[in-house]
Amino acid sequence: MADLFQIGLSGIYSSQANLATTGHNISNVNTEGYSRQTVQVSTAGADRFGEYFIGRGSIVTGINRAYDQFAFTENIMNTSKYAYNQEVYMQNNQLDMVLSNEATSATKPVLEMFSSLNGVADHPNMLESRSVFLENASNMVNQYNTLYKSLEIQYSGINADIEVSADTITALAANIASMNTQISSVTNSAGTGNANDLLDQRDQAITELSELVNVSVVASDSGTVNVYIGSGQALVMGGEAQTMIAVNGDPDPSRKELAMSIKGKAIVVDGSRLGGKVSALFDTRENDIERAFNQLGQNVIGLTHSINEQQKQGQTLDGEIGAELFNDINSTDSMQSRVLSHSDGFGTADLSVRIDDLSLLSADEFTLVVDDYDATAGTLSFTVTNNTTGDSESVSLTDLTTNKRIEIPNAGFSIGIDSISTTDPLVAGKEFTLRPTRLAAQEMSLMHKDPSLVAAADAEIKAVVADTNTGTAEFRVSAINDKLDLLYMDADNPLTIKITDNTAGVIEYDIVDKNGTIVTDPTTNTALTGLTTTIDALSGKAVFSIGGIEVEMEAGDPDVGDSVTLNFNETGEGDNRNILAMADLQSAKLMNGNKATFQDVYSGMLSEIGAKTANADVLMQSSAILKNQSFERIQSNSGVNMDEEAANLLMYQQHYSAAARVISIAGELFDTILQSSA
Repeated sequence: MADLFQIGLSGIYSSQANLATTGHNISNVNTEGYSRQTVQVSTAGADRFGEYFIGRGSIVTGINRAYDQFAFTENIMNTSKYAYNQEVYMQNNQLDMVLSNEATSATKPVLEMFSSLNGVADHPNMLESRSVFLENASNMVNQYNTLYKSLEIQYSGINADIEVSADTITALAANIASMNTQISSVTNSAGTGNANDLLDQRDQAITELSELVNVSVVASDSGTVNVYIGSGQALVMGGEAQTMIAVNGDPDPSRKELAMSIKGKAIVVDGSRLGGKVSALFDTRENDIERAFNQLGQNVIGLTHSINEQQKQGQTLDGEIGAELFNDINSTDSMQSRVLSHSDGFGTADLSVRIDDLSLLSADEFTLVVDDYDATAGTLSFTVTNNTTGDSESVSLTDLTTNKRIEIPNAGFSIGIDSISTTDPLVAGKEFTLRPTRLAAQEMSLMHKDPSLVAAADAEIKAVVADTNTGTAEFRVSAINDKLDLLYMDADNPLTIKITDNTAGVIEYDIVDKNGTIVTDPTTNTALTGLTTTIDALSGKAVFSIGGIEVEMEAGDPDVGDSVTLNFNETGEGDNRNILAMADLQSAKLMNGNKATFQDVYSGMLSEIGAKTANADVLMQSSAILKNQSFERIQSNSGVNMDEEAANLLMYQQHYSAAARVISIAGELFDTILQSSA
């Protein structure tokens, strides 16, 4: 017959397990990631008694946690999406505030500078009005420099976050792998075993990992899980975890990338495809922050270069041709800083990018890939691809001894081959990254604050190309060296440079008067015919010296028969023609295919960032709703309900008391038997 004592004890044990588990649930009501646990109780079997069976009580067969695999998978997916959209919104909102805030925006300083130009036009000979203009120009430069620094701080912050994310991913992966090992050690071959708290901790670690990257979880029979991130990279395999590290980018070392360290070798992974916060960091850095750098630079280049070029068309108070007010956007350092060489082992060369056409210049970056290089023949061919549009142009140089620069069609810039290593020559496949406008706002500077050097008046000598010219050469008077030269032009005696030959980088020309007659140098009594000047192979420029002035061919290539006339331009005290032309640049549509002003470019940048921020806000809010719904689904199934647990506590207390009463009755019966025997 069944043992009444054992039946009572089994009830005690079952009730005790239920009470302990209920207390465990109550204690962990605020523990993040905790899943409610329940005791699984089964009958302990029965003994045969005649034709019937009498039970032996109960037995605890397991403690289960409330867990829904589908709800968990849905939650980590929504967590990744929300983390991505939240980070994109935060970064775009920060960018929008920096660029559009009235206190930091460049709009006001630019307007004040152009307004002060009108003041110079009203009083061209007053040093005070010129000083106000230069002070406002200095304020504008400082504002653009500050904007660049603000973007740089945000850019550096993203790179720092990428480094922190790499460390966090590594730590979480190691934690998951460690828990895999522990879970495996307490889980038997049938896949059962009481590892509920470890399972919760592992799921919580996976959820935290899903905030950083997209996560896929594959369970095994031993209770362990394999964790894959992004587009399928294995991060955790059972008890083994990979290490994620941040490495310097190529070709830009300041651009941090993520890599997996496998057997001591760093394998770079595409951070933009990992999902979660990490993808948001990469996407905003590459699509928003870097584009803002480039758009700001495009605006600065257009503004400073056009003012500089107009300044060179005028004359200072000292009677000199105007020099740059702002930094030369095509200085050697600036041109070379626009090219980054990839560490691909395919040769060494120094290239430069020169800005040639503001109307074609965009905020895009480009990739140059060498197709072929023949050092003996002096030929080089390569393909330039716009990284934004994907459009490609194949170009080539046929004689590097005479021409080391080539224009990239529809890009607004040309590429110069400054040098190619003789010991490590270029081979097919060599890559360079071209960033024409990236650093312009950082490099922007005011060259001087001398009011007398502002070229308010029109230049005394003007270079005018003939309407019949068929070549593409552009000329300007670059210096007036000697007004006492016997051939110095006056209103009745202009001089004309007439191109007679242009071969192998050498231009031959004659100097003729207004009647087309070759001029004779009165000092040497020699005819000014058959004169030559050499085109610089790298810059493509050439200088003509005549009559005490210098004329620069600053772009293009002249055809035989082309001519440029040097006309005397009457100027005098109070001349403001050049400063008026400079002021008119404010409304001139020089950018984006001659369809936009400087302010239009800046406003377009603000509109683009504002639209991205608004869109990111909408996506963040919608993904937050989905995340909250999936979390609530988990909580409805796995969360601890205090009312329910309190009721269970009372119920299991009653069960315990009843089981104890069974033992008490068994004792009383045993005493009765003993007394009867006596």
